[in-house]
Amino acid sequence: MSNTIARSGLPNAEQRLVEERALQIVGSAEVAAAKLETVGLFRADRNAALIDQDAAIVNSVEEHFFHASLTAANETPRSPRFVWSIALDHEWMGLSVPAGRFGQDNPDNAYRLSTIDPQCSYRIKGEFLPEAPHQFSICALPGQIGDKMIAEVVGFIGMSTIDVAADGSFEIMADGTPTHGRRNHLSLAGARTLMVRDTLADWAEERPCKLYIERIDGPQEDDFDPQRAAVRAAELGTNIAAYFLEHIQHGMFEVDPVNVIPEPVPSGARGGLVTQCATGGTYRLGTQEALVLSADPLGAGYLGVQIVDMWMISHDYRDHLGCLNDRQADHDEDGRIRWVISASDPGVNNWLDGSGSAVGSVLLRWQELPPGVDLKGCVTAEIVKLSDLRSHLPAGTRFLNGAERQAQRAERRRQYLLRTEE
Repeated sequence: MSNTIARSGLPNAEQRLVEERALQIVGSAEVAAAKLETVGLFRADRNAALIDQDAAIVNSVEEHFFHASLTAANETPRSPRFVWSIALDHEWMGLSVPAGRFGQDNPDNAYRLSTIDPQCSYRIKGEFLPEAPHQFSICALPGQIGDKMIAEVVGFIGMSTIDVAADGSFEIMADGTPTHGRRNHLSLAGARTLMVRDTLADWAEERPCKLYIERIDGPQEDDFDPQRAAVRAAELGTNIAAYFLEHIQHGMFEVDPVNVIPEPVPSGARGGLVTQCATGGTYRLGTQEALVLSADPLGAGYLGVQIVDMWMISHDYRDHLGCLNDRQADHDEDGRIRWVISASDPGVNNWLDGSGSAVGSVLLRWQELPPGVDLKGCVTAEIVKLSDLRSHLPAGTRFLNGAERQAQRAERRRQYLLRTEE
């Protein structure tokens, strides 16, 4: 492991400005009224009848609306900024910033968003730190994610089409013209939003890149208006919560029977990363049951697995084990990875911790798959009794005692905090 400690590319003055504005917006009367309406929507949903859901509902609504407030505070396309969102709470740059997750976010991703105008031209400047992310991409979208749409990608640029200087710096030109094979160019035709993903497969080593965007065809015009933004945040948070509940939670994750995980399908058409295949489903377990999830990495460059609550919020992956990707999880001798989902700690190293809940959704994401790979049988799920768990796992499965689990969690927190270094 490298001894170099790099600063993360996430904290900067532009991030702080938008977060400061969002903190003002989220406390507005407009947002407060919209939160109450959305709590009512969730409480009327069929999943609210599951055990111990009310605290999760309230938390989900709070997070949806802080994300909406961040987004509304950043809808200034003639003075654009990349802003980290869909993230855990954090304290930095003199601010205490609430969490703003939604939509079964991937904890291995640092997400950044910017609002743009396709009639304008922009220069995107970036710098990969020595500890570069495993993957980096920018998707151009026709609107805000969840604003009555999932994330229909109309433009895409990734590491393979970006020329990077020896010092890690790069520039991308973004405008409404077609790319036609040009490197370091992103077409904005039909787009209103840019979504950036830094995928951190190795939390100990990889950091989000530094990233800035500037308009180059005219003056910077920061037309932020607090009142207008508050109205927009209320509308946006309401739309995102209702749309994802209907189209993602019910429309995707609850289509198959409970405790069944179907074969993966390409993610691009479903609002995910265009270079990804994914699958997911819902689980409901008894207090003495576990779900043994088994997946073949299939030679992918990245395989991420996570669980989320019934209201589309990832569990606190900073202090808990709600996600374990193929770098973090133990691999078995047959080449597969097996994770155990259960409400209480089963002692297995590859435990997916739902913060004490026995119900939720599970997601698996494969990226950089070899051409022509056969997906059949690549994922299985089996319900077992906790008392019989060892007999359903390979002989070499690693089990942890209490002190070892505590150390695992402490190291996880240390690694996570590296992405927020100032």
